[in-house]
Amino acid sequence: QAWLYEAEAGGYEKAWRQIMADNPFPAIMGRVCPAPCQEGCNRNEVEDFVGINSVEQWIGDNALAQGYAFETGEDTGKKVAVIGGGPAGMAAAYQLRRKGHGATVFESQPELGGMMRYGIPNYRIPRDKLAGEIQRIVDMGVEVKTGVRVGSDVTIEQLEKDYDAILWAVGCWSGRG
Repeated sequence: QAWLYEAEAGGYEKAWRQIMADNPFPAIMGRVCPAPCQEGCNRNEVEDFVGINSVEQWIGDNALAQGYAFETGEDTGKKVAVIGGGPAGMAAAYQLRRKGHGATVFESQPELGGMMRYGIPNYRIPRDKLAGEIQRIVDMGVEVKTGVRVGSDVTIEQLEKDYDAILWAVGCWSGRG
């Protein structure tokens, strides 16, 4: 029985790593995605659509439960300042570390997550799942500076001096009319 579980677990990790090539937040995306692909899914012609959002959520939750960790690329010596610790900024930090670049995330709020944390209610995104997916990115060696406002707490000129590049991922904190 143990060999069967190990084979299944390896397959689950492989599925997780495949998703992670593009999306470092499967446990979150699986919960909030409205699944527009389901209507046009060719499985509708056979049985029923594939609930890819449910699959993605399960893979993400399982990865957190199993403690799967990200791998970083070989160090390039390059450093990037990422302005904004929401989904775009954290995904950028993840991709930068995968390629071996240093990443420092500057976030004006007290915690990382952006609208995933401050705009979507806890019943849609359990905070433990959000914290787990964010921490996995931070554990790759991402430096984090929360409560720091670029332009007042640190100047753009200082960032240009200290980093090889600056990536702006400030998000959208005001709604549309």
